[in-house]
Amino acid sequence: MTFQIDVRPARAEDKEAVLAFCQNTFTWGDYIPGVWEKWLSDPGGQMLVAVVDHQPVGLVHVMFLGDDDAWMEGMRVHPDFRRRGVGTAVDAAAQSVARQRGRRVARLATRVDNVAAQKTLAGQGYSRVALFNEWEAEPAHHMLAATRVATLDDQPGLIEAWRTSGARAASPLLPDRYWHWQTQTPARLLGQIKAGEVRSADGGFALLLAFDENDWSGLSVHAIVGDEETAYVLAAAARGEAEYRGYPHVEAQLVDHPQLNAALERAGYRHTGGMYIYELILK
Repeated sequence: MTFQIDVRPARAEDKEAVLAFCQNTFTWGDYIPGVWEKWLSDPGGQMLVAVVDHQPVGLVHVMFLGDDDAWMEGMRVHPDFRRRGVGTAVDAAAQSVARQRGRRVARLATRVDNVAAQKTLAGQGYSRVALFNEWEAEPAHHMLAATRVATLDDQPGLIEAWRTSGARAASPLLPDRYWHWQTQTPARLLGQIKAGEVRSADGGFALLLAFDENDWSGLSVHAIVGDEETAYVLAAAARGEAEYRGYPHVEAQLVDHPQLNAALERAGYRHTGGMYIYELILK
């Protein structure tokens, strides 16, 4: 059975129909209800809806990052319309929007166990460019004194540490607070230092973000830079800082790299999964 798929900007009246087919995306539900209003009105992005016979059946949000990047997120398809071309149509429309806004590259993330999505992405021309492992640990009394909050005076040394690190060689991308992966730059590092998110140790540094949300409260490690011993110190110190600040959880989202993996295991973290990062050059 064939049908026409129209993709257009989302409208306020689409909300009820879209949220109805998003409610069981994950075992815990979906984050779309919490971001719908923001995405609908955000000038820094565009939310698109696929429609069949006036019924919303697909969704995606295109986030514009920096001057060149587009981040594709929130891709959803109504269960009754999967494997029928809706996802492909939504992605093609998102690419078109990105090109119109002068973006040169589109990226997205998908879980390592989402094999169906990975096959679809390969067919749409995306290339897998990185694997970021997910880790969890409990707060614990660990070497907090071995690290300190980085200051602007540390920036030159931190830039050099990043430039020569194995983590950067594995991938120059790092996630931000909203799980958009972007190229790490000196300007971005400066903003992270000013935000108090950088922890410095001899020979390297970590990005440590605090989350105080209704459904999850804890510290999240978004990068560790340094050799295996330095990485171990930074990872262990994150557990110590969580205990000191009263956070119940510690997580890490770090590029797949043998030294980092070994350091996280030594520091008492458990590997819980991962995300593949995909990229498409927009021509």
